[in-house]
Amino acid sequence: MKQRNYHSLKAYVRLWIFLGLAGFLILLSIVAPLLCPNDPYTTSSEFMNHAPCAQFPMGTDRYGRCICSRVLMGARTSIFSAVSLVGITFFVGSVLGLIAGWFGGVIDGVIMRLADVMLAFPQMVLAIAVAGILGGGMINAMLALGITGWTLYARLARAQVLALKKEPYVQAARLSGCSALRIMTTTLLPNMLGPLVVNAATQIGVMMIGIAGLSFLGIGVTEPQAEWGSMINLSRAYVQLAPWAVLAPAMATILTVMIFNMLGDSVRDVLDRGTEA
Repeated sequence: MKQRNYHSLKAYVRLWIFLGLAGFLILLSIVAPLLCPNDPYTTSSEFMNHAPCAQFPMGTDRYGRCICSRVLMGARTSIFSAVSLVGITFFVGSVLGLIAGWFGGVIDGVIMRLADVMLAFPQMVLAIAVAGILGGGMINAMLALGITGWTLYARLARAQVLALKKEPYVQAARLSGCSALRIMTTTLLPNMLGPLVVNAATQIGVMMIGIAGLSFLGIGVTEPQAEWGSMINLSRAYVQLAPWAVLAPAMATILTVMIFNMLGDSVRDVLDRGTEA
């Protein structure tokens, strides 16, 4: 019993630690314009590929722009876009999966076959094709990744509904005359949110990597907007001359993705402990 309580306490501590780190990153991205030591968009031929110094803590890029300022501004672009994309795909996929699992029949068949078609293509390959057709830009990159992103939540939500709709409390709600909408929103949805939230938390890092990948290929965020993937792409040809221009955004991406992935694992552990209890 004591060992179980110890592991539960440890899971909650890990959750609060990574929740605090994720909150710190989000707060940092919000106040980024106030923290930038220099204008992230001002170019200077005098300071091209300048090494880190007091004026430029992380050096400059090929255009003489402050890397530190662009990493801070890139946090806003990368984190907000990934969180927004996960929120949209979470909502759309959960609603479609809820509808498919509850009504079944033709509706279920249409939604699930559409999901199967989307899953038939590798997500990144399809995203590259869509982004290449639509052109560069953050909105187009998010749309390209979101086309397949909703399928994970739809399939999971449908499976949860199929399992929960046989429960006695759901049958009691149906016999009491509750409408399908009320049962889905007040009875089914609260009981199926756990696995969906866990997947959403882990998908933030995945979407962040996807957006950075598209930007690295030149079909995501376009210059001069600051974004970590495009910063790496811009400076990769000068990696031997100015390695700081690549390492700074790369480390920012790695650390941010690790924090959000660990947050997702912590949420899963806490929910698993709650289920065991």
